[in-house]
Amino acid sequence: MLKNYFKTLVRNLLRNKGYSFLNITGLSVGMAAAILIMLWIQNQLSMERFHKKGDRIYVMYNRDTDPEGNKWAWNNTPKILATTLKSDYPEVEDAVRINNVTFLLTAGEKRFNKRGAFVDSSFLNVFSLPLLSGNPSNALRDVYSIVLTEKFAKALFGNEEALGKIVRIDSSHNCKVTGVLKDLPNNTTFEFEYLIPWSYMRKLDWDDKNWGNNSVRTFALLKEGAKQVDFDKKIRSITIDHTKGAADASTTEVFTQPLNRYYLYSRSEDGKLTGGQIETVRLFGIIAAFILLIACINFMNLSTARSEKRAKEVGIRKVVGVGKTSLVFQFLTESIILSFVAFLLGLLIVTISLNGFINW
Repeated sequence: MLKNYFKTLVRNLLRNKGYSFLNITGLSVGMAAAILIMLWIQNQLSMERFHKKGDRIYVMYNRDTDPEGNKWAWNNTPKILATTLKSDYPEVEDAVRINNVTFLLTAGEKRFNKRGAFVDSSFLNVFSLPLLSGNPSNALRDVYSIVLTEKFAKALFGNEEALGKIVRIDSSHNCKVTGVLKDLPNNTTFEFEYLIPWSYMRKLDWDDKNWGNNSVRTFALLKEGAKQVDFDKKIRSITIDHTKGAADASTTEVFTQPLNRYYLYSRSEDGKLTGGQIETVRLFGIIAAFILLIACINFMNLSTARSEKRAKEVGIRKVVGVGKTSLVFQFLTESIILSFVAFLLGLLIVTISLNGFINW
C-alpha cells in the first residue's frame, strides 16, 4: 500500500513540477531559517557554560548613583579588588583579573599588532581554556612568559613547535612561550590572541592599588558550599571601607553576577542587572517560530488548493472500493513524505550556509 502511495505521489509531483517546487522549497527554506536561528540561540544560551568550575565563578560588579540620582551598575573594577578578595575572604578559593591590551609582537621577521590580555597566573586553572602544550598551573608564573592561541602560534612560527620559542613584546622584552592555548570557542566573551602574566604588568608599572580606578574585569571563584547571597552581603561595602576617610571616599557598592548569566543579563536598570542579550534571544526565538508557522501554513494552503484538482482521482478510488480512512491516510502519508523531503532539503541549505552564517 505504501509503495502505491509513493508511486502516486511521485507521479503527481512530476506532473506538477511548478507546484512541487514551490511547495517543497517554501517549506524547506522556512525550516532552514528556523534551524539557523535556533543554532544561534543555542550558541547564545551556551555562552561561558563550558567551564568546569562555572557554577562557582562570579563576575564582580560595581553599583553607584550618578549625580542625577540614577543607580547604575558596571563590571569594571579596581585592580586591587582581586588580591583583597583572596586575602580577606575565606570563602574565596581564587580571584583572577583580565585586562585587555594590544602589543606589537615579533618573532623573527614576523610582526603582528594583536590584542591580548594581562591575566593572573591562576587564570587557566579557574577557566576551562585547555592548553595544547604547556602546564596551566605554571604557564603564567614567570614574568617573561607568554601563552599564545593555536592560530596565533601558527601565524608566528608556522608548523614549528611554538613552546619554548621567544617572542619580543613592543621591542622591549623577550618573552618565552610557555603554553599554546586551544583557539577560543565561539561561545565565550573572552577576546585575545595571547596571555601575559599580571606580574609583567607590574614590571611595566601599570598596576596600582587605587580603589577608584575601575579598569579591569575581576572574577571570583568561590569555594564549594559558599552562597552568593551571603558573599554579596560581606563584600557590599568593600570599596567604601577601603576609601573611608580619604579625600576621594567612594560610595560604590560591590556585588556579584553568576558567570552563566554574565553575557545574557548585562543591562543595568536602577542598579540591577535585569536584561540585555536575553531579550534579543527571546525575540529571535519568536521570529523562528513565526517563520516556521508561516512556512507550514503556506505548505498546507498549497496542498489544499492542489487537492481540489485531484477530485477525479478520489472519485475513481471510491468507485473501486477505497474507503474514506484509506484516502485520508494516503493524503497524510503524502504530506509527511513531502515534509520529510523538505526537511532534508532544509538541512542541506543549513549545511551549505553554515560556514558563512558562523563567520557573519
